[in-house]
Amino acid sequence: MLLLAVFVLLAPWVFAAHYEAPAGIRPAIRRPGAASILPGGRIIAPLGRQYPTGPGPFGIAVSPDGKTIVSANGGPHRYSLTVLERDKKSGWQVRHLVAPLRKEEMGRELEKGEAEGEWHSIFMGLAFANDRTVYASEGNSGRVRLVDLASGSARKIFDLNQEDFKDSYTGDLAFDPTRELLWVIDQANFRLVGVDTRRGRIVSSTRLGRLPFAIALSPDKRHAWVTNIGMFEYKPVPGADPKLARETGLLFPAFGFPSPESRNGARRDTASGPVAVPGLGDPNVRESNSVCAVNLEDASHPHIEAFVRTGMPFGGGSYGGSSPSGVVASADRVFVSNAHNDSITVIDARTNAVAGEIPIRIPQLESLRGALPIGLAYDEPTGWLLAAEAGINAVAVIDTRQMRLLGHLPVAWFPTRIAVDRDTLYVANARGQGTGPNMNRAAFADGDTFLGAIRRGTISVIPLPAASEISGHTSLVLEGNGFLPRPDDPQPMPKAIRHVVLIVKENRTFDEVFGDIERVSNGPVVSFPPAARFGRLGYASGERRRLSLQRINVTPNHHAIALRWTFSDNFYADSDVSVDGHHWLAGSYPNAWTESSLMAAYGGQKDFRFPTTAPGRLSFAGMNSSVHPEEQLEAGTIWHHLERHHISFRNYGEGFELAGVVEGKDFEPTGARFLTNVPMPEPLFRNTSRQYPVFNMNIPDQFRATQFIREIQERYESGREDLPRFLYIHLPNDHIAEPRPQDGYPYEASYVADNDYALGRIVEFLSKTRWWRNMAVFITEDDAQGGRDHIDAHRTILIGAGPYFKRNNVSHVHASFPGLLKTIFRLLGVPPLNLFDAAASDLSDCFTEEPDYGAYERLPVDSRLFIPGQARQPATPQPSPGMDDPRVIREQHRR
Repeated sequence: MLLLAVFVLLAPWVFAAHYEAPAGIRPAIRRPGAASILPGGRIIAPLGRQYPTGPGPFGIAVSPDGKTIVSANGGPHRYSLTVLERDKKSGWQVRHLVAPLRKEEMGRELEKGEAEGEWHSIFMGLAFANDRTVYASEGNSGRVRLVDLASGSARKIFDLNQEDFKDSYTGDLAFDPTRELLWVIDQANFRLVGVDTRRGRIVSSTRLGRLPFAIALSPDKRHAWVTNIGMFEYKPVPGADPKLARETGLLFPAFGFPSPESRNGARRDTASGPVAVPGLGDPNVRESNSVCAVNLEDASHPHIEAFVRTGMPFGGGSYGGSSPSGVVASADRVFVSNAHNDSITVIDARTNAVAGEIPIRIPQLESLRGALPIGLAYDEPTGWLLAAEAGINAVAVIDTRQMRLLGHLPVAWFPTRIAVDRDTLYVANARGQGTGPNMNRAAFADGDTFLGAIRRGTISVIPLPAASEISGHTSLVLEGNGFLPRPDDPQPMPKAIRHVVLIVKENRTFDEVFGDIERVSNGPVVSFPPAARFGRLGYASGERRRLSLQRINVTPNHHAIALRWTFSDNFYADSDVSVDGHHWLAGSYPNAWTESSLMAAYGGQKDFRFPTTAPGRLSFAGMNSSVHPEEQLEAGTIWHHLERHHISFRNYGEGFELAGVVEGKDFEPTGARFLTNVPMPEPLFRNTSRQYPVFNMNIPDQFRATQFIREIQERYESGREDLPRFLYIHLPNDHIAEPRPQDGYPYEASYVADNDYALGRIVEFLSKTRWWRNMAVFITEDDAQGGRDHIDAHRTILIGAGPYFKRNNVSHVHASFPGLLKTIFRLLGVPPLNLFDAAASDLSDCFTEEPDYGAYERLPVDSRLFIPGQARQPATPQPSPGMDDPRVIREQHRR
């Protein structure tokens, strides 16, 4: 308590100074059973006992007798149920019921005539039928299975794809044992389905709001409360045909949101002629960001009593919806977690009226969001509401009698769902206790996957603490998240820097590129030379089709830029994959919808479908990575943040990876076509180049470099316009794709060489402009899943280039994407966007007050690996693999 009192007294003075991540210069380290340092510098020290699950648990259930706990592990890959069974010594034994990989995931074509009982995924929904069987949603198949926990076999299977409904996606569910009724959310068809489990048939289908997500039954099981996490019901572009996407799709998203065009629709051009793109309507309609109160008295004819909107509406200070992500019901009240608003809405269960709001705030950081409450549980004896705070790795304890937050309990990384039973708290943590290094090839043998191996969840089993213990636990949560202000002043930033450039690449770890750098002017580098396959003595595999290249310099420009200026050996991607990576880099920390969806999608188990009669399928982004309206946070993205603080910016290639985007050959100039009316954030829409290509592996990075240089020359060097203060450049070809010798890519490593030379061209060009004297360039990756690293699978590249960066210098400060954004915001003179960047460690140690204005001269690449002048789009292209094709990533790691 004394610590908190000191914190309150000091905070008004030091908040203007700075906060930092508690790791300091210590690296990420995974220590099961002890405190772990997460990528990004936060520390977790979870209470209770930790039990491993499969990746991505987003559901948890307790058996009626309290002796069995089950989590639903939604991926990526290794979809499974984890079963904890109490033993005679009151401990827990752990088993995993793992869904088999689909045949195409294992590199073989899917054969016809799959066994009817075969299953491939699990998604969120869990409910015990009795002590030994559990109902589990399969997600993409549109089915629910009754699983025998002893054998793992299916006792029954219920398919929601019946009559007029297709493309169903089963999500959260709840069970009424008295009437033997199962209530299942169909995310794709926006409905609640009633199943008579005794007779084995569907008895009702009730239309809900947009993207229904979580369900809770009233204690008497006569009412259901279902959250609607979506904002819009998207529509096809008239005449759009995925087989003729070049002719019938839009070459740019239809509009920005919010705008008059997004509300009312707009006339847009396609290659086949102009079309009237339908508008999205009002973002604050009752079906959006709300809770459905459903009367279940008559199981064959349920009816909606009310739509109750929760949290803050869009507009008037909120740049997104409330994102109602969790719900729980007591006898007289219903509690809903508003993930974007860090708040709990309390609803009177008898009148369906909002009875109050309970804010979740961090002292002295009250204006910032990031606690991200998701799953809820209610403990009747204490009157406590328990909320899984995914953003701060904690559980909020809320006194519902006094309607106030009591404090926080530390748990593991990204808690998603909670159950409370017999004075014990059970928490599903989607990212467990971190990752650690991924150098061991045995971890990625056949039958497993890279993504399935690096992401492991946990279940925390915690005795419910006494009220007197909460303040001590709260202190640990605040300290572990960096929410205690520093007593010293922050390091200054160079005042001369006016323009900031951020270059974002794809998927590489630190070791595979810079593992060969062992020492620079300020000391040794934490590196591992044998891992540097894309280093100065790198390797290009011929894959038994051509001679392999040994000891070849794959990335001369990366090395030259890093060694001339500054790089970090302790910088991490907060993301596991590209979807969350591009969200983090846009300042949009992933919410419940993003995280649960990407976990399923990366194993091919949550896919966009077009055409379809299921409206939700048009919202399923799959492996596409850009921010959709459902993911816009209360404070918005960096694009909103910069605009409201009057900082000009220009975007090259970011924000196009929207649900259903098609990327192919001759899709000039952007490289993409859009089949629906999914919008961009409005500030991004207005400030994005229409000539720069998006992620499309058919397009050389040389073309991207040329387009960028041409636009800067025509718009800004010409004097027509002032150069924006912030430039964002997506340079993605180090992602790697299949070799294309005829198009200039004889090896997979050729794509990395293409990326390297394009980077060299861009830095050289910028260094010879009149703005260089006041410029800072940052270079990083969106994630690190493409390679191996001996420190942590999330450790990645961060380079700083420009006159005010230290020369031949390595930074050891533990930082990640929020720290990078914090650095950019400080250079541009804007305040923090959210709790993540506010409490991150910045990169101020990378700068000097003694500038060197010399220009950079790009280095040539080895012609055996890549000849820039020969790089071209293929005459007969392969389909672009998508932002991340799990099969491509798996093959890279096998090699």
